[in-house]
Amino acid sequence: MKTRILILLAAVSTAVFAQMTENDVRAKLELINSGKIDQVQSEIPSLQNQYPNDPGVAYLDAMVTTNGSEAAKKYQAIVDNYPNSVWADDALYKVYQYFYSIGLYKTAESKIAQLKEDYPSSIYVKQESVESGNAAQNIQPVMVEPDTANGMTPADETLSSTPAVSTTVVPQPAGAYAVQVGVYSQQTAATKQAAVFTQTVGRSATVFPKESGGKILYAVLFEGFTDEQSARAFGADLKSKFNMDWFLVKK
Repeated sequence: MKTRILILLAAVSTAVFAQMTENDVRAKLELINSGKIDQVQSEIPSLQNQYPNDPGVAYLDAMVTTNGSEAAKKYQAIVDNYPNSVWADDALYKVYQYFYSIGLYKTAESKIAQLKEDYPSSIYVKQESVESGNAAQNIQPVMVEPDTANGMTPADETLSSTPAVSTTVVPQPAGAYAVQVGVYSQQTAATKQAAVFTQTVGRSATVFPKESGGKILYAVLFEGFTDEQSARAFGADLKSKFNMDWFLVKK
């Protein structure tokens, strides 16, 4: 009887403390970033049963959650419940990105301050610059022609010494998904940045007004994605090629 109890306790202990390896989690993340979100999404229930209370599985679950508010709650739960996990600083940065994307800048600032205090060695803290009102802080600025039709004047332009980029812009049809790359309080700033993104990426970026906290903000989006996988693949491409942070939007 005693032997059976010990075996049972060992089995329970293994089930409770079993965790995915970091490499296994990163392999799933690669699938998500390559547009195979459905595949990972279908595996989440099985992973949750196999690895209960695993921060890596919780992080994957948050990554495949398409509702931004729900995803932010899941990321925050990782920070709260697994603060020493390898995924905690990533999750906290995702929470910061979410609040920044919806225009709650004070909350976003508190999250980035927490990141710096609790995870000073995080790669996100070590970045040369962190978003502070300019979603394109990590891409080389390009010169854009003043667009008076959109309320922009030469005085509104911030010109750099970088020569103008000659890019063929690809017009995009309407789609159910969009990739958001910034939110601005002024339409002029949003329009200017959309022009920069358009020339840099070679795909039309649009400005879309949205209400947040009783205020009208202006989101800059890349539209025209008919499915979530293609939108996520495009966002991953933005990150790898231009180091641009992005946020999935379902229209």
